[in-house]
Amino acid sequence: MNTEVLIVELSRNLQPVPLHGPRALLRRGLIRGAAVAMVLVLFWPSLAVRSDLSVAAVTMGFWMKLLYTASIASLGFFALERLSRPGARDLHWTRLLWPPIALLALVTSIQLAIAPDGNTASFWMGSSWFQCPLYVMLLSVPVFVGLVRAMAHLAPTRLEAAGAAAGLVAGATGASIYALHCAETSPGFVLLWYSLGLAAATLVGAAVGPRLLRW
Repeated sequence: MNTEVLIVELSRNLQPVPLHGPRALLRRGLIRGAAVAMVLVLFWPSLAVRSDLSVAAVTMGFWMKLLYTASIASLGFFALERLSRPGARDLHWTRLLWPPIALLALVTSIQLAIAPDGNTASFWMGSSWFQCPLYVMLLSVPVFVGLVRAMAHLAPTRLEAAGAAAGLVAGATGASIYALHCAETSPGFVLLWYSLGLAAATLVGAAVGPRLLRW
């Protein structure tokens, strides 16, 4: 087969790609994974939605957690959409993530300054520090799978970075869902232990991304 015939065959029955097709595909993967994570929270024996959610929903601490995790999920999704396309440029992660982290660090500093003496350990550790990163990682798994399945239909070329972005989005989404169970309200706890879960999910995504996203 000569070149001209090959070009004709390859271009036969081509369909235009929707302008926001990759974003919609990634969004569907995210929603499906988040739905599975939500089911885990509802039915996993050691989890469940906190019984006082209606009361917690009117407190600043509850929305502080959700704002932190949801904003990181949104910023990570922006990066993931870019990295799902071939030839994506380098991303400056510190520039991307500094606004929510800096804001929470500022709130943490203010709260720590006015906290009663002798309350420092509780401020940072809470009563569930040992389980928070583990549950964030657990709930990130179905979201990560959904995103990777979606990216299998796209064409990422920077596989490690794409995997890291998928892990970050998955971790932040899992953390947002975990916040429906977690009763901790200290900004120091969120800054330390939630961030540790997000960092772990990102590192795992970067490690397995090149294997799962290779095409």
